[in-house]
Amino acid sequence: EPEPKSSYTTIDEKRPGDDSDILKDRDSGSACCVPIQWDEGKGGKRKLLLGVSHTKTSRSKAIKSRMYNYVSRVYAFDPTPPFNVVARSGYFCLGFGLNNITGVDNLPHAEAEQSDNEQVWGATNNYKLHIRQDHFECPRIHFISGITEKIDDPDAVVISYGINDCYPRMLELRKEFLVQLLRPGS
Repeated sequence: EPEPKSSYTTIDEKRPGDDSDILKDRDSGSACCVPIQWDEGKGGKRKLLLGVSHTKTSRSKAIKSRMYNYVSRVYAFDPTPPFNVVARSGYFCLGFGLNNITGVDNLPHAEAEQSDNEQVWGATNNYKLHIRQDHFECPRIHFISGITEKIDDPDAVVISYGINDCYPRMLELRKEFLVQLLRPGS
């Protein structure tokens, strides 16, 4: 069965005049899995598993200074063989390890505090994501390595990830927020 289309368009889409996709053709696994309730519409619900995958800029399609830029997505799949993928989000990146992130106060998440004893500050905050000519306020490399339900709150998850291969972070998100990423037009 073919994979479903992304729920929203992101920077990876071809632009007029582009002769190739800048990102690798396939996602790779990152972190798996937490159970979610999937609304089929008309009152129908079923249990799916939600995981995270990643891809990076293709070595053959990006200039040297722009190679190894990572982006992630969430996906949901049936928990029984053949484990069909039901939905995929568009790509996203996760933030640097900063205390005060401007403009995201209303997002349904909580990020761990920045340490005053930061030994790799430059490595974690200076190398930013670049895809084509676009620059983003997130790390060039973020790699999600874990996802688990939060103890005593089955409606929340804790995601662990690394920033530029130098510094670990953890992020708490509501499952509802992640499920919304899987819905077209959400």
